[in-house]
Amino acid sequence: MSNFKFSVEILSSLASLIAITTVLISWFKNSQKALKIERVVVHIKDDESTFILVVKNRKPYPVVIKSIDSYLQPRFSVEKFKSHPPDYRSILSLSDCVFRSSDDFEMAANGHTDLRIKAATTKNNFDALTFSLHTSHGYHQLKCNEILNVPMSGKTQTFAVEYTKDFDSKYKAWFKYQWLKLKYAFKKS
Repeated sequence: MSNFKFSVEILSSLASLIAITTVLISWFKNSQKALKIERVVVHIKDDESTFILVVKNRKPYPVVIKSIDSYLQPRFSVEKFKSHPPDYRSILSLSDCVFRSSDDFEMAANGHTDLRIKAATTKNNFDALTFSLHTSHGYHQLKCNEILNVPMSGKTQTFAVEYTKDFDSKYKAWFKYQWLKLKYAFKKS
């Protein structure tokens, strides 16, 4: 009888743990911003640059981007007015603005999209960019640290593909990707 009671307690604890984990995962997924800018490729020319934003929609419904503003970095301000508590805020300054676009882009549900935006810019290389997006789901401030600067000065560069493998399963491809990243990290060090 005590074995049965012990088994029931273990199963009920396991069911509670699964329920709590499910609720936490659901809460985390719902708390994430609808869009994520995964990487930016900048084609740099003498007079203008083309910004290719790889944007992912994390939600199972379409999201419309109404405008995109890109900045080098946010500024931070602390103010205190007489008889008021101090105030701290993040500010996006027009002096740090890289480009502004008011074109509408519709992001498919759970989709990836490349957005191409041409802009006149004098800065040659970008390390990170901060984006202010006005979407159908409100305003979002997103940061992207994965920037690839490609000079387009008429010189030709050739890249050789070392490895390509197609998979039928998303998970097999993801595990192969993680394995190759790990091997590359150890080879580099």
